[in-house]
Amino acid sequence: MNRVEALKKKMDQGKLLKGFFLTMADPAVSEIGGYAGYDYVWIDAEHAPLGRQEILRHIMAAQGSGCAAFVRVPGSDPSQMKAILDMGPDGVIFPFTNNPKIAREEIQACLYPDQGGVRGQGPIRAIRYGLDEEGAYIANAAASVFKVGQIETLEGYENLDAILDVKGFDSFFIGRADLGRSIAGSKKQVNLDQAFTDICRRVREKGYYMGAAIGASAAEAEDAKSRGVQWVVFGQDVKILAEGLKRNLENLKEL
Repeated sequence: MNRVEALKKKMDQGKLLKGFFLTMADPAVSEIGGYAGYDYVWIDAEHAPLGRQEILRHIMAAQGSGCAAFVRVPGSDPSQMKAILDMGPDGVIFPFTNNPKIAREEIQACLYPDQGGVRGQGPIRAIRYGLDEEGAYIANAAASVFKVGQIETLEGYENLDAILDVKGFDSFFIGRADLGRSIAGSKKQVNLDQAFTDICRRVREKGYYMGAAIGASAAEAEDAKSRGVQWVVFGQDVKILAEGLKRNLENLKEL
């Protein structure tokens, strides 16, 4: 059983997967996350200034310490996607899955041409540097990566049914912060909380796994789980570090 299968089995058993946002370059952060017991790390190649070598080291550190490595990619550009996929991550998260055209491009970036995609052939770490048989990897490559589309705009919400009809995703993730700002900017009368519940319901009804970002509290986790969320991300490495440093200093502020 590979890591993706193990994660799916855990969710199928009703357990909530837990991960955190990773933006720092040092792979020790991913390694600590694994040793601490997180199910996965969310390597943020969309917002964080992470280069390819840094992404690779994070993937290696996470997997080596017992947790899965998800990479939020900048987009579906095949020239970027193939390098990340060849590193052997356990999951890729696509931002702004706004319509079925974008959704199809995201899936095509993960598939080889004979599978309906545009991915170039040249796996490196994904085949253990040549120790694994390349043909066998290619045949099963799509199933070995947890593919996630983010619904984080009003456009994505309004196109949700058409997006869910695009085959190839394993899961969808609601970006509530961006969705809320998108709704506010549209001036349309859409309730964010109701939209969150509606997205969760429709995603689950189509047989996909559902993810969401939450605050680090049991109450928020229980609330998300009650709506159908099966995997959550909470906490960001730099903020966790900043809060910990500040708290430690405050403990000695009278001295």
